[in-house]
Amino acid sequence: MTKPRTPAPEADAGSRPSLNDISLVDVARMAGVSPATVSRVLNHPKLVRESKRQAVEDVLARVSYIRNNAARALISRKSLTVGLIVPTLANPLFASGIEAIEQTLQGAGYGLLVACSYRDPDREYEQTKVMLERGVDGMILTGPVHKEDLFQLTHSRGVAVSLQDCNADILDRSAVAMRDADAMALAIDTLVARGHRDIAILTGPTGNTPPVADRLRGARERMTHHFGRSRDNDVEETPDYDAESSVLAVKRLLDRKSSYTAIALTGDILAIGAVMELRRRGLSVPKDISLIGCGDQVMTQYVDPPLTTVHLPFRQMAERAAERLLEQLAGAPPSGLEYMNFHLVERASVRTL
Repeated sequence: MTKPRTPAPEADAGSRPSLNDISLVDVARMAGVSPATVSRVLNHPKLVRESKRQAVEDVLARVSYIRNNAARALISRKSLTVGLIVPTLANPLFASGIEAIEQTLQGAGYGLLVACSYRDPDREYEQTKVMLERGVDGMILTGPVHKEDLFQLTHSRGVAVSLQDCNADILDRSAVAMRDADAMALAIDTLVARGHRDIAILTGPTGNTPPVADRLRGARERMTHHFGRSRDNDVEETPDYDAESSVLAVKRLLDRKSSYTAIALTGDILAIGAVMELRRRGLSVPKDISLIGCGDQVMTQYVDPPLTTVHLPFRQMAERAAERLLEQLAGAPPSGLEYMNFHLVERASVRTL
């Protein structure tokens, strides 16, 4: 049975500090416990007897106590803060990754600062400088393209770095990556196994997105493996991920050749525009033309019909990037490159011929 809370002793009005100046010692005095007990309540509450913990928590709530992390940092030489830079906040994949990283770091007592590079290495470098000035203990960087000066800068400051969604050009750094080319090859293999021979490829922009370029390469290499060629006329690239862009790209594909039985997409979000254009032409998915994606974004199961796709574990990749950074912060050396697994998710957008 939970005991009723006992009101904590009040300090003398004349000696009570301003709420802005309340320290751990003040909280201890107001709760009638030792400063060590308050510290344990803040850091290891399960180790504190319930009556004392409640007394301390009552005071903490009453005075809206906030830890002085600046003072803690002076003592520990750690800010307990990590910086994260992502290419964009518009892509739901990165939103899910940010959430996963924040939760992983929070469990270890670290806070998170987030910035967006817009795929510009110079901007990423400047953002890293700002975060280092704010005293972050570590950095998580996203994508395969970074200025070498950035790594020299973090190394000179003794700041740990973990990379996510990078490429294989990793030597002595900690990194987590996807097998993008192999994942897209699986998409092509799936269509071929279902009897498809007239296959088009719809890709997002490859110029500033190396993982998408890898997916396109994987698809084309697999087409060559199966059919001895991969024709440029069978490929359309969009300048962005707007639905209208993929509508126009599918229009160009089908205007050139109306006999396609399947379209392989290097990104699931392209399916929205693809379905719009196919329906405008009176074509049904998958009865008239099959669609297969790559990525397995949350929205894919809500496309009509739900999209068959290759699952790439973006959230788990972000968690691993955070875990690997925490390992370095605990004293472990960088642990090299780790690849994430992928698998096919069969829904309703591919039919067997």
